Amino acid sequence: MANEAAGGEDQDDTTPSGDSSVHAHVYEGGLRYHAFRDGKYAFPNDEVEQNRDDMKHSMSLLLCHGAYFYAPVEEVLAAGGAEVLDLGTGTGIWAIELGDKYPEAKITGIDLSPIQPNFVPQNVHFFVDDFEEDWVDADNKYDYIHIRHTLFSVRDRNLLFQRAMHHLKPGGYLELQELHFNPLSDDESLTPQTPYAFRDYISFLEAGLHALGSELHAVRTLPEDLRAAGFVDVEAAAHKCPLGLWPRDRRLRLCGLFLRTAVMDGLRGLSRRPLVALGWTQLQIEMFLVDVRKAVMDGKVHAYFGFHVVYGRKPLA
Repeated sequence: MANEAAGGEDQDDTTPSGDSSVHAHVYEGGLRYHAFRDGKYAFPNDEVEQNRDDMKHSMSLLLCHGAYFYAPVEEVLAAGGAEVLDLGTGTGIWAIELGDKYPEAKITGIDLSPIQPNFVPQNVHFFVDDFEEDWVDADNKYDYIHIRHTLFSVRDRNLLFQRAMHHLKPGGYLELQELHFNPLSDDESLTPQTPYAFRDYISFLEAGLHALGSELHAVRTLPEDLRAAGFVDVEAAAHKCPLGLWPRDRRLRLCGLFLRTAVMDGLRGLSRRPLVALGWTQLQIEMFLVDVRKAVMDGKVHAYFGFHVVYGRKPLA
């Protein structure tokens, strides 16, 4: 699992890093997508999407009270020599910041898009590759594997978890941090009977991603999925991430602002490929998004998404 490398030290010129195809992009409807394994990831990788990626990172840290991980790997990372793998690294912001916090650990980020910065900490390295293909890394290599805001694009999560199991060291941890894209409310501002265009949108997005081969709501069965893959000591935690500025708590208001902005900025890019897969025209998409944007901006609706953290340990034997 290594096609293109970039990071804190010079790479061997004999590696596939000279392959220009991994740096290429394709364009559809004014949006830019990765060209390597074109179509594997349904969403753009342009500047708007990169800004959204960084925004979701800030939102996630706020929700988790500054914690970069929940698995008990602090001592391993601080001790030196730990191997960390970040799957679906996006802009690489989590990997870079983790590398700054733990300079003795080696952090590797994998993504289909070459959108990570060139100047990063010496202990951080990025590769363009498809982590749903066979991994060439040695078995029992990693102390910690991290996946965040990525599961909804995975075609075969059970196979992914099995691969993670093989490539973790005995006692190593796999952790996932994912939003559940199901708008809920704890008051009467949003009930199952409330007309809400954003909820309708989520239903169409789910159907579109299913047509493309992935599952929007895969987060629902994560604890069971990890146990089925052989992980033990599986733990789960959940936070409520508000959509908008309706909470009184300042931290949650900022989380709500991040999420609402990420949704509003991303609607066009999030919609194109999934809804086209359902047979929608671009005009139909744009007309529908008018009502969706109004719903997202409706401050009278106290909606939130669940943010779920699930981790499990590879058995020692």
